[in-house]
Amino acid sequence: MTKEELAEKLGLSEPDINALRQAVVSKAFEESSGKRALLLIGPYPFLVIGSIVEVLSDYVVIEAEITNVAELDDEIFRIHIDNIEVFYIEEDGKPIPDIRDVTL
Repeated sequence: MTKEELAEKLGLSEPDINALRQAVVSKAFEESSGKRALLLIGPYPFLVIGSIVEVLSDYVVIEAEITNVAELDDEIFRIHIDNIEVFYIEEDGKPIPDIRDVTL
């Protein structure tokens, strides 16, 4: 599918790559509300694992189970989609492991 076709499918007036990215990522999170997700956020190498609560415009609301800063575990995060560098949304049979329960 070309950028132009994708823009038309998403209802965008022009194939601006940033608008396409935001629309596609927002849609992925909207369709996965209630599922667990793993996010790596760019401004600081920051990890969040938790449940997707909702998508508000270009923000994803995540109820964190665990982060790489223990004091922020179990908090609610509103993460701007442009700050998400990498994400994985759980699928059936492919869960995100509990990284707290690792024995060496």
